[in-house]
Parts: sequence; structure tokens; C-alpha cells
Amino acid sequence: MPNSSRQCAVMFADVCGSSSLYKELGNHAAEFKIRQLLQSATAIIAKHQGVLIKTIGDEVMACFSKPGNGLQAATDIQRLTLEGSLQLRIGLCYGEVIEADNDLFGETVNDAAFVAKVARAEEIILSARMFAALPAPQQALCSEFDRVALKGGAERSVIYRAQWQPARTEHQATQVMSLIHTTQQVQRQAMEVFGPNIKAVIAPEHTPFYFGRAASNTQVVDTPLASREHCHLLYRRGKFVLVDHSTNGTYVTPEGQREIYLRREELPLEGCGLICLGSPAADSPLTLTYRSLQAHS
Repeated sequence: MPNSSRQCAVMFADVCGSSSLYKELGNHAAEFKIRQLLQSATAIIAKHQGVLIKTIGDEVMACFSKPGNGLQAATDIQRLTLEGSLQLRIGLCYGEVIEADNDLFGETVNDAAFVAKVARAEEIILSARMFAALPAPQQALCSEFDRVALKGGAERSVIYRAQWQPARTEHQATQVMSLIHTTQQVQRQAMEVFGPNIKAVIAPEHTPFYFGRAASNTQVVDTPLASREHCHLLYRRGKFVLVDHSTNGTYVTPEGQREIYLRREELPLEGCGLICLGSPAADSPLTLTYRSLQAHS
């Protein structure tokens, strides 16, 4: 029987920080906690007329005939995590898929998986095609997030972030827009990073600013779990962004929020908080503090 194709929205929902959870709770307790979350997510998918395609470790793949249902399901799934210790990142794309052996294949699937990896904890990221397929009221809840080259593509396209927590994300979006469009303020932004025997004030022109054990880094960090070239800070669209490219990952704790685990991922840094290279803050031999400030001209 030949494979069939159709148009649908594809969603990937991925549990963040599962590796540290297994270390913290042990295999059985962590696996139970993740399984509970994914079972609840599966029930929400069904509620919004979606179809569960498969689970891959701590990740769920689903599809929806109606794009609006896909975004509503993603929003409800994110709300599951508000009172818990686990966080999710979700990616959505709309387009043609190939159905074969109870699975989906094709560019749309690849793009959905890609934007899910771009998303940070508690974010819902949409491809341009997904955004265009949404009803107008749902489009109004989304804002441009970045321009990226989707997997296998050469040209950059816009991706969008769904604002499922209006009170918090609208404030952040207003703040970012002011940084981008107020040239004078952007030029004065700086990031201070300090710890034992480390103090650096990093202006935009000083980026990329590299951290790691190797002498070639901008800031050498002497801790055994750090990689030779562990991570770096860059300045993009009015924000300082931490980019991890390490073996053991980077742990970031924004002030007043839960610790976020990054591994081959990136995270904008705002306000102040803690950075630990290679291990959680509770176990780290070296904790760095970061703080946004105004650079003196």
C-alpha cells in the first residue's frame, strides 16, 4: 500500500533537565515523574483532537488536523508544569507530512523537531507556516522570536513564540523591544560576571566572551567538570545570550526562578542569577554570579 500524505500540525514536547532529575531522584523515581507528566500531556493532546504519534524517551510527538487545536494543546500542556518541578519546551510546525507505519515523516516533522530544540524551558516556538495557519485570535498571542535556518535549509525564516503566560511574557517582550529600538540604551548595556578570583564586565563589543578550562578562553575557569571550551556569551538583538557547547552542560538559575539545565543550547540572560559549569549549583565547586548593568561610556 503506498504511503499517504496530508496537511497537519506537528508538535514535539520535550522535558527539560531530565538528566539532572535522574541524578537527583534516581532512575525509578525520575522515570515515574516524567512518565506521569507525559501521560497528562497525552490526555491533553487527545482532548484537543490530536493524535499521539510516539514517545521518544522524555519527548512526545503528536499531530493535529487543525493548527489552532495544536497550539491550544501546547498551551494547556505548558500549564501542567507551573506548579511542578519539571519544565517542557514545545515546537510546532504546519505543513505536508507523509504517513507510513503509524509514523510521520518529511520536512514538516523535521522543522517541528528543530524549533522544539530552539525553544527554552517553558516556551512554545512556532514555525512561520504554523503561525500563518493559525486563526487571527491565536496569531495575536504570538510574537516574532528569531530568524533561523531550519534544518537542511539555507535561507533564514522567522520563528514565533506563543505568549501563554501573558502577564510575564508581555512585560518581557516590551522590555526587549525597548532595548532593540532605543539605540542609545543598547549601546550602554553590559553584563558583569564574577566569582572566586573572577570579575569581568562584558560590553557588547567584548563578545563573544568564552569560558572554559583551556588557556585560549577569554576567561579561564578552573573547575574539573568544565569543558576545555565550555560556553560563551554573545550579544544579540539587545540581549546577552549564554551559549553552551560543553560535555556536562551549564546550569543557570535566574533570580527567583528554578535552575535551568542547558546542553548544546542557549539562553538569554536578564537581570541577575547564577551560572555553574558542569554541575548543578548544589554540587558545584564554582558558582559564577551574573548581573545586567549599564556600562559607563
